[in-house]
Amino acid sequence: MDTQIWMTGFLLGLIPLLKWVLRSFNHWWYCYPHFKSNTGGQLPPGDMGWPIVGELLSFLWYFKFTGKPDDFIWKRFAKYGNTGIYRTHMFSFPAIITCSPEFNKFVMGRGTEDGSFVAGWPCPKLLGEQSITMVEGEQHKRMRRSLLEAVNSPKSLQNIFIKLQPVFKETFENWAVKGEIHTADELKSLAFGNICSLFLSFERSPMVESMEKMYRGLLSGLRAHPINIPGSAFHFALKCRRRLSAIVCSEIHSRKVNKENMMADFLSNLMDLVDFNGKKLNEEEIVDNLTSMLLAGYESTASSMIWAIYYLSKYPNVLSKLKEENFTIKKEKGEDKFLNYNDVKKMTYTLKVVDEVIRLANVANFMFRTVSKDTKFKGYKFPKGWKVIVWLRSLHVDPQYFKDPLTFNPDRWDEFNLSSGVYNVFGHGSRQCPGNNLAKMQLLIFLHQICVDYKWHLVNPNEATKFLPNPRLANGAKIIFSHV
Repeated sequence: MDTQIWMTGFLLGLIPLLKWVLRSFNHWWYCYPHFKSNTGGQLPPGDMGWPIVGELLSFLWYFKFTGKPDDFIWKRFAKYGNTGIYRTHMFSFPAIITCSPEFNKFVMGRGTEDGSFVAGWPCPKLLGEQSITMVEGEQHKRMRRSLLEAVNSPKSLQNIFIKLQPVFKETFENWAVKGEIHTADELKSLAFGNICSLFLSFERSPMVESMEKMYRGLLSGLRAHPINIPGSAFHFALKCRRRLSAIVCSEIHSRKVNKENMMADFLSNLMDLVDFNGKKLNEEEIVDNLTSMLLAGYESTASSMIWAIYYLSKYPNVLSKLKEENFTIKKEKGEDKFLNYNDVKKMTYTLKVVDEVIRLANVANFMFRTVSKDTKFKGYKFPKGWKVIVWLRSLHVDPQYFKDPLTFNPDRWDEFNLSSGVYNVFGHGSRQCPGNNLAKMQLLIFLHQICVDYKWHLVNPNEATKFLPNPRLANGAKIIFSHV
C-alpha cells in the first residue's frame, strides 16, 4: 500500500517536471542562439510553448472552444506587460506577434520597404509568384501603382455603380419572393458574381458557378498545411488554381485577338496599363494579380455584407438613422433612379456604418511576414527566418482606442481622429489592399438598396459566432426578408 502511494506521488510529481523539461527544451531550441548572438537587442517576452505544436493548442482554445479570441492577446498583456510585441511558436514556426500601432506600422511600413520583412503567407504557388501579395521592393511598388490605377480610377469606381445596382435590385426582389434566406450562401454567391462582372465582365452562368467552386477550393488550400499529396486540401487548391488561370488566360488571348472583346472592366484596364517606364504588364502578372484580387474581393465583401445584415438587425437605432439618410437621397434623385459615384458625398452616415462593420467584422485576424535579415526596433530583436504575425484584430477591439469596442456604434466615427496604425482593416502603408475603395463602394450600394426598400429580421438573434478561419456566424445568419 505504501509502495502504491509512493508511486502515485512520484508520477504526479513527474508530470509537472516533464512539462517543465519539454517547454524549456522548446524555449532553448529556438531562443538560445539569439541570446548568445552579439547583434544587440533582446527577444520580446513570451512563451515558445510545447515542442512541435508550440502555442497552437492555446490559440485553438481561445479561438475555437471558448469563443473569446481576444483573450489570446489579453493574457499576454497581463503576464508580460502591454509591450505590444511577444515571441511565440505557432503554425509550425517561431514567430514574433506584433499588436500595437507602433510595431504594426513598422512591420507593414518601413520594415517592409527596406526589405527587413518579406511575404510570409500564403504559398506563392497558390496566388502566383507575380501577385502583389508575393512581390517585394520596386516590383511591388510598380505592381501596386498599376493596380491602384486600374481599380481605383474614377472610371472604374463609376463602373461599380453602373454594373452592380441592377444586380442588387434583382437579388433583393428574389429574396422577397423566397421569404426565408440563408444569408451566407446567398451573399457569397452574389459577391462572387459581382466581382466576376467587374473584373472580367463574366455574367452569371454555369462557368461562373464552376469558378466559384474553384475559388472555394483555392481558399481552403490557402488555410491548409502546404502538403502536395493527392487528397489534401493544398493539392486540390493547386488544381483549382491551374483551372482558374487557364480561364483567365483564355480570356486574355481572346481580347488580344479580337479587340472588339475589350470590355470596360478590371482585366481590360490591366491589359492597357503602361507603367512609368512605358512597359505593359506581362500575362503572368495579369493572371496572378487578377486571381488574388478576385479572391480578396470575394471573401472580404461577402463577409462584410453578412455582418452588416446581422448588426443592423441587432441595432434598430442604427438602422433607423441609416434609412433616414438613404430615404432622403432616394427622394432627391427620384424613385426609379440609381446612385452614381457623386452621391457618395451625401452618404456620410452610411460611410460610418461601413467603417464600423469592417472594424467589427475583422475579416483578417492577422497577416504574416517573414524576417529576411536580423532586425531591431525599439530594443527588440526580430531574428532572421522567424515569422512575424501582425495581429490586426486586437487593435480593433481594444478599449484603449475604441470606447465600448464590441458595441456597434457608427457614431463613434464623428470627428474621431484615430492614431495612425490603429485602424488596419485593409493593412497599412505599402501593404494596404489596393481594392479598399472597391470593397467600400460595394457595401455602400448594398446598404442603400437594402435599407430603403426592404425589411428583415434574424431567425436566430442569438446565433453563435465562430472565429476560425475568420469571424462568421455559425449557421449563416438566416433571415426573414420582405418588402417594406
